[in-house]
Amino acid sequence: MNRIAIFGEPCTGKTKTSEEMTKKGNFKLIEASKEIIFPIASNFEKLPSEDYLLRKLPKLKKRDKKISREEARKTFSLLKENYSSDFIARALHEIYVKNSKYKSVIFTGLRGLDNAKYCRLHNDLVVYLKTNQNELVNRLCKEKGYTKQQALEELKIEQKLYNTKEIENVADLVINTHTNNVEQVSKKILSKVESWNKMCKRCVNTGKNPSITFNKKGYCNICSSYIKNLDLNHLKRELDFLKSFKGNGKGKYDLLVGISGGKDSTATLYTIKKMGFTPLAVTLDLGYLPETTIPRARETAKLLNVDYEVISIKKYIRKIDLDSYKKTVNLYEEPFTLETKIKFKKYYKTGREHYSVKCKHSPAFVRTCQLCRRMVIRSYYREALKRGVNVMILGINEWTNLSAAQKGKGYKVSGVRKLQPTKNKPPVFVFHLPFLLQRNSKDTKKILDKLDWKPPKGEDFIESNSNSCLYARSTERMAKRLLEFHPDSTRLAREVTVGFITKKEALKALGKIHPYKYTPRQVLEKAGILEKSVRRPTTE
Repeated sequence: MNRIAIFGEPCTGKTKTSEEMTKKGNFKLIEASKEIIFPIASNFEKLPSEDYLLRKLPKLKKRDKKISREEARKTFSLLKENYSSDFIARALHEIYVKNSKYKSVIFTGLRGLDNAKYCRLHNDLVVYLKTNQNELVNRLCKEKGYTKQQALEELKIEQKLYNTKEIENVADLVINTHTNNVEQVSKKILSKVESWNKMCKRCVNTGKNPSITFNKKGYCNICSSYIKNLDLNHLKRELDFLKSFKGNGKGKYDLLVGISGGKDSTATLYTIKKMGFTPLAVTLDLGYLPETTIPRARETAKLLNVDYEVISIKKYIRKIDLDSYKKTVNLYEEPFTLETKIKFKKYYKTGREHYSVKCKHSPAFVRTCQLCRRMVIRSYYREALKRGVNVMILGINEWTNLSAAQKGKGYKVSGVRKLQPTKNKPPVFVFHLPFLLQRNSKDTKKILDKLDWKPPKGEDFIESNSNSCLYARSTERMAKRLLEFHPDSTRLAREVTVGFITKKEALKALGKIHPYKYTPRQVLEKAGILEKSVRRPTTE
């Protein structure tokens, strides 16, 4: 649903812009004064309870005849005093968003900074129309018949009551109506809506993700980079390189295979055996795997007659990683406010900059996988060498050199990552086997059918990371709500990019929320990563 909330000082062109936009797009125009202020002022001498009023408002007869500005301001003040300063925005959402029959709405005539904050927090596109004071005064004098002094007084009253100028700081889009006419303003707003809703021609990345850009052909920056740098012959050479490790282990095993008992790792372990390798299947555990993971992984290894080991990797948590864990749980305990939403978007960006295992920073990570990755990558290297092998195999369906794709650098798409802390240390190679083999989900399913593999009850064949990690699950709902896109969308988008799954399958997975009763802090306390906090008893 497209929702636009237009704010601005008097005579900045809010009404004219809204009317122009309804001509250009299929928008339902919702005038706050007519829908909220006028009916309340006309029907209630004394305000009832908030619940009663919210139930009654949609049924009240709308009154087209305007009330005076003074009476409207008085009603606004009463609503603010009796309920809250964001009541008008909440009421509009209650009536027109929760059970809306409209695909696109424009809210106009709203007043007040907190109403603007509410609209932006709840994913409306907040537009602030502005112009200079001289222009405002001239417009008020012309349209309302005010003297210059009356116009200045009007602006002063509006600012004191509504804090209108501060809305510019929280708006998604600010447009100067002195330098843009109504048609230009309307066009800019519609362009912003279009960019937000834009989805990549190939994958499921959208304009709501601040890291995603699009080229003229409609491909996102990740897909366009992948298409440009994919060389199937290079992948064949990497596959031949993998085969060269057969029989090269220093002991019993040729390589390690990471497994969870899920579809990808099960098919990968089966394939590695078919290729003639002697693998050791391992599950790397930070303490917050779902309870079905290790039993299913052990069962898979037994079925395929492969040795199996569970490896705790909590020992790889450094002080800076622990600091990030603490900052992350603190972030997820912030109240549901616009300020928190802004923090989430900020930390989503910084997380993308600091997830490298070499990074010495300790930010909060909105996308929890980026934090876990720091420990997991280090464990690949050390645990492989401990067991006399130089290869780690993963059932990952995408390429490895993602940072190059994100930065737009020239590179060759690869299915192998080389881990080597220093030149005098032996390397460990991490292979994404399904990607190297250019498999798709149908290929994987054929293998699983041979093994009579079935997903756990309630689990779909294609899932987001919240299905396989309790830490991610505990953060999923809040992250998706505040980011306005699923935190795992970029990973599933890449699986679409490479052709492993379809757009439809990815969108279905991203639309699913996994209910969970534990908070991120509780998950990490249960895992033994954070000390259990002392909770004071509540008092009645």
